[in-house]
Amino acid sequence: MLAVPEFTVVTADEQTAGRGRRDRTWHSRQGDGLYLSLLVCPQRAIAPQSLLSLAAAVATAEAIITFVPSRVDIKWPNDILIGERKVSGILIEGTSVEPPSSRIIIGIGVNLNSHEFPKELEERATSIFLEAGKDIEPVQFRDYLLEKLGRWYQFWNAGDVKTILDRWRSLSSYAVGKEVGVLTDTGEVIGTTCGLAADGALLVRLQSGEVRTIISGEVQNLRSQ
Repeated sequence: MLAVPEFTVVTADEQTAGRGRRDRTWHSRQGDGLYLSLLVCPQRAIAPQSLLSLAAAVATAEAIITFVPSRVDIKWPNDILIGERKVSGILIEGTSVEPPSSRIIIGIGVNLNSHEFPKELEERATSIFLEAGKDIEPVQFRDYLLEKLGRWYQFWNAGDVKTILDRWRSLSSYAVGKEVGVLTDTGEVIGTTCGLAADGALLVRLQSGEVRTIISGEVQNLRSQ
């Protein structure tokens, strides 16, 4: 097996089989976006891998804010939105997750220069070009993103859970008080968000007052329906 050093970065100009969570396809036309995979090899597991997903979301949101200062949002756990339209998706996969041989791939797709989207996506997707009104140089954006990823990976690798959770909450309107429907493997959960657990799980208060802990699921903003 070919040994690849930590922080190896692979980027693509186009994806022909891009995918996100739940094996959804990712629209990625040539030249329109940045499609990046970063290999990390943590030697110890102080913070849970679920928090790495939130840390990557924070890094990506901060990079996008450099070009679009307002209306950038994070939908739990790691979809980046601008005005309720998705501009970036993140997928984290472990080829092995047990120290000392942990190898985790952080995959990030960002719509940079898309001028339009297929009809079925035009109400749900956007790009930095459409929001900022100018083309973005992919290499420049990549460098901003990698700088942010390096910083937030260090927080995660050091087990600094509080810093990650606090920053994620500050960037997300979904953290508290959002009426949501969450599609989980066992059915739909409807309620109001009321924070995050220590491992990054989403807390949703049901109409009955019960607080449900969501470990994985697809979140929808009920107010935007």
